[in-house]
Amino acid sequence: MANLLNDWAVPAYGARFTKWLEAKDKVRVPAAAFLFGALLSRAFAPTNFFPVLFIALPAFLFLIASARNGKDAFRRGWWAGFGFFTLGLYWMGHSFTQQDHVPVILAPFATFALSALMALYTAAVFWVSWRLRNRGIARSLAFAASWTLMEIARGTWFTGFPWHLIGSAWADWTYMAQGAYWFSVYGLSFLTLLSAALIGGLILETSARKAVGGAIGGVAIMLVLLGLGYGRTVDETTEYHLSASLKMVQANVKQREKWLSHLIDDHFENHLRLSRGASAKAEGTKLLIWPETAVQRQTFDRKDSLHRWRVSRLLEYNSYALTGAPRYEVDGEKVRYYNSVFVVNSKGELFARYDKNHLVPFGEYLPFGRLLEALGLNQLTGGAPYSEGAEREIIRLPGVPGFVPLVCYESIFPGEMFGGTERPDWLLNLSNDAWFGETDGPYQHLALTRLRAIEEGLPLVRSTSTGITAVIDGYGRTVTSLGLGKQGVVESPLPKALAPPLLPTGVRILGVLFLSAGIILFYLLQLMRREKAANL
Repeated sequence: MANLLNDWAVPAYGARFTKWLEAKDKVRVPAAAFLFGALLSRAFAPTNFFPVLFIALPAFLFLIASARNGKDAFRRGWWAGFGFFTLGLYWMGHSFTQQDHVPVILAPFATFALSALMALYTAAVFWVSWRLRNRGIARSLAFAASWTLMEIARGTWFTGFPWHLIGSAWADWTYMAQGAYWFSVYGLSFLTLLSAALIGGLILETSARKAVGGAIGGVAIMLVLLGLGYGRTVDETTEYHLSASLKMVQANVKQREKWLSHLIDDHFENHLRLSRGASAKAEGTKLLIWPETAVQRQTFDRKDSLHRWRVSRLLEYNSYALTGAPRYEVDGEKVRYYNSVFVVNSKGELFARYDKNHLVPFGEYLPFGRLLEALGLNQLTGGAPYSEGAEREIIRLPGVPGFVPLVCYESIFPGEMFGGTERPDWLLNLSNDAWFGETDGPYQHLALTRLRAIEEGLPLVRSTSTGITAVIDGYGRTVTSLGLGKQGVVESPLPKALAPPLLPTGVRILGVLFLSAGIILFYLLQLMRREKAANL
């Protein structure tokens, strides 16, 4: 404990709590780390209880400070991350109950395995923060920088999984979420982490003056973000393209029923019925929008497709229908399947098509496919994995502002909305969140797509099978929506785009990356100099 007090200067009451924790180290410390991690997960949708950010994150710093060595810090970080992701991502296990070819018994194992893997990033944060051994503001900066670096890594490596980024806890708090417009969600993470770490000085600093000063600084960061967000949105009203009327259909098709052969035609008829309303056509609608795989026929793009013709009968002249449907191509002896979005005009012609580019590992394709197929695990994708489509391009329809389609979880990746193409006028997200039932998953997915609208200053139109279907403006405000597990339609004019951010999102993310890496490198060099001087 003497070494701990010399390096980290934990206050006396902190030292007493540390002794209590370590009295039963094998049980109490991992349990405390797990519970604080689980508590942190409640900052995200649909709970949205942001105060836990300023409880759990300072608690993490205390766990780092009281670690005996780097290995101990790494272990504590892993338990904290395991609690964070296990409770935060519990809803993923629900998908195993929606498919007969995958045993339900695998659900908890898959959830725990994913959480255990994601927890390695949190463990790395704890180890780096402990190894740098800083105090005061330096400690707060190093913690915020290392966590942010690991978030960027997690959102990028191995196809990426940018779920539960700290900045995304503000997605449903409109004023605070505006920080993503200026700094990206990763920059918002950094500022939130820095604020929480400074406030954490109240339990870590031995000097009352430094503790209070740091806490005031942490609160000031949040107040500045709040004030900037308020100033950006308070007097702004949503403007619309009144000629671009939208009608989104949410048929509330349950996942277990979606692909049953004797119900597929019923699902299609329900979409037609909801689209018509009380008339024979979708009157007054410029864009009729159905969700991901709303049509369960793989021949929708084939010549003389009856299903495509029937969809076109819903349309008035110079109107369009957009729907998700699977398709396939035969390449020699190989068949390639695609998760696609089709645009159909009133003549039944295919006006445009987009094939999903960023596929879901294990859900839509099998990483290390040949190895896992040899082990008999190809059933994890239903036996027929999808292929990647081409890069996204802006789809332009006569009389409709140009848009970029995003299928399912393509909408969660910061900076990947439209790649190297020019800026579109709006974003379209077709999804099927029926996999996750009425759990936290659909709410979290909606929150992440909301952040993409704010980051880009673009309206986002979201159509889902079971909810939540919504129209969101460029400030991240919900114009209209239909809740989870409900059947109906959502109608709205298309909101207009806002002025583009000063820098593209990719550039802002790079800025956060270099800032965070620079902070870690600076303190690492300082540590090396201290250790060198101590050895002289």
